[in-house]
Amino acid sequence: MRIFTCALTVLLCLGLSGCANTKLSASKLPKGVAVNKAISLPVDVNVAYYLPHSQLNNRFYLDKWNVWVDPGKSLTDGVRDAFSAYFSNARLLDRNADDNYGLLIDIDPKWEFNAGKAEMTMNFKVFNGGEQPIREGSKSYKADIGYVGNGSGLYNAAMRATQLVIVDVINSLKPTEASYGAVHKVKDVDPHLLANMEKPVSSGTGFYINKQGQLMTAAHVLKHCMVTKVQVGDKSFDANVAASSTLLDLAVIDTGSPVERFLPLRKGSEIFLGESITNVGYPLQGLLASSPNLTRGNISSRDALKGSVGQFQFSAPIQPGSSGGPVVSDGGELLGITVSTLNAAKLIESGALPQNVNFALDAKYAAMFMTKNNIQFSEVEPNLKGDMRISNDAALSSVAQLACYQ
Repeated sequence: MRIFTCALTVLLCLGLSGCANTKLSASKLPKGVAVNKAISLPVDVNVAYYLPHSQLNNRFYLDKWNVWVDPGKSLTDGVRDAFSAYFSNARLLDRNADDNYGLLIDIDPKWEFNAGKAEMTMNFKVFNGGEQPIREGSKSYKADIGYVGNGSGLYNAAMRATQLVIVDVINSLKPTEASYGAVHKVKDVDPHLLANMEKPVSSGTGFYINKQGQLMTAAHVLKHCMVTKVQVGDKSFDANVAASSTLLDLAVIDTGSPVERFLPLRKGSEIFLGESITNVGYPLQGLLASSPNLTRGNISSRDALKGSVGQFQFSAPIQPGSSGGPVVSDGGELLGITVSTLNAAKLIESGALPQNVNFALDAKYAAMFMTKNNIQFSEVEPNLKGDMRISNDAALSSVAQLACYQ
């Protein structure tokens, strides 16, 4: 969504311009572009290509036209079709797959819109197992957008730009199975070679859970990150996941650096309806200051949304980037881990205006998770005579900023 923020005004008037309502053929190159005649197509090299997940998932709704705009699908389909037309074995990179590759093509796509045109620019780097690219460059292509709900204009721009990348790679490297055999493991790819480290695509929060310096956060904060950076004060390091659960939306990160301050759990894990709490996080990275954001509230309900398990509702305001932050009692005990907020935009459409309806995973489930995964943690007797100062100090002294790069 962030990529298209500046384009929405342009998109709203595109119905009067452009006529690209049919997809171009990936087997035909643009006029004036050709593959060296000495090269047989399709090329018999195993190719893995990388695209940032945030780009592939990009989708938004235009109320005025009552239509979904799906640039992520257009990009996915356009890149896939172009590679399939010129390589006998090309696939989107999956670092969890037990696959080999001969060439790895890292693509960093960028959309721009102007005067009824969609322009796709692809910065690319080509690797064959080493840390230095053997080819790199940038290719762009403009196409008429036409009716945005059709998606053909976006597809054409993405597919054509990919074709230009492919032709550059084929003509410059003249790849064959003999020269670029599939001998490199996908699992061995250094993620730092692929991720755009100039700016994170999202941010989150973690907090110390033991004196060994392990951090706890919400698992979705780390999902689809090629590289996750942890920032604690002036120190920065890569996240190394020690344990993770998609079901609980919980993860623990190793830092390798012992700490003095961390959050203990409340013995017995009982939470009291209405009790005051502190929430600390690093929301809206790039918009707000990089210092932690502290909010106060209370336990609104011991339950959460219908169908959810192990979550409670709290009222301390949160924003994107607060996920994974601690919910701390006035006694300085960890009560929960921030995981989500109510989708107010959807409810506003029905006439409701909810405020500060946020959800956290109950710390007792975090205790079960850590016990199962041999993660050390501490429990303390409930301090029911604590106050805001104790809560704020405990929360602020334990948090760390997380940044996701793709």
